[in-house]
Amino acid sequence: MPPQVIILDGPSGAGKSTLAKALQDALLPTMWLHFSIDSIIYALPPSVLERCNTQNDWTGVDDDAIQAGAFACLNSLASNGNAVIFDAVIANRKRADQLLAAISDHRVAIIGVCCAWEEIKRRTLARGDRTLAEAEHSFVHSPTHFTYDFIVDTTATPPAEVAKICIDKLRALK
Repeated sequence: MPPQVIILDGPSGAGKSTLAKALQDALLPTMWLHFSIDSIIYALPPSVLERCNTQNDWTGVDDDAIQAGAFACLNSLASNGNAVIFDAVIANRKRADQLLAAISDHRVAIIGVCCAWEEIKRRTLARGDRTLAEAEHSFVHSPTHFTYDFIVDTTATPPAEVAKICIDKLRALK
């Protein structure tokens, strides 16, 4: 039976959101929603978001509440019949356990997304919407906190090809 939730876990800049969009197209005609922790973070006031992304200053932002809210939203989307691709940087075991508990009633596939540091660095600088320090922190701490169904490397493979690899591997899961 296919998963109802696909989790893409990996460091910032690894290509999780780009892969999620490629998967959405590749999985048509089935409609998959793409939802991420960034969906919640980008709801912060613009001045706070600017400070977080350009200075890596998260003072006053309740990370626990944002993460818990994102996990609850993911659960609600799946509980209401949606197929969801969720991308996140899960930087510690506690957070991984919270995510797994939130979606325990759903069929889930967990994909580790990795990428070489030099490519993440290049992508981060090209994007310009976060600091290298934030990208480096997530590179060091993710992905390591789940038992993955499989891991994909986005360093040199185009997103559409990585999506095809993922679909083939997802079909092979029992």
